[in-house]
Amino acid sequence: MNISGILVQAHPKNITSVCDALVDMEGVEVHASNEAGKIVVTIEQENNAQMSDMLLSLQNIPGVLAASMVYHQFDDAM
Repeated sequence: MNISGILVQAHPKNITSVCDALVDMEGVEVHASNEAGKIVVTIEQENNAQMSDMLLSLQNIPGVLAASMVYHQFDDAM
């Protein structure tokens, strides 16, 4: 199991729609957001390829300015 912490920077006027899109994505959990457009999420995926694809998907959500991985853990015991 791959678990990553991602910081998503959205345009502040799009924070609600971006959070809604993130919540609808399988394996994505939104933990916090603020009025400046910063959103803290975690992603759980089975393998590295799926994790990479998911990060690209986050970056392609309308209103997202950037999505940066700040933490990654692989645990084969999960």
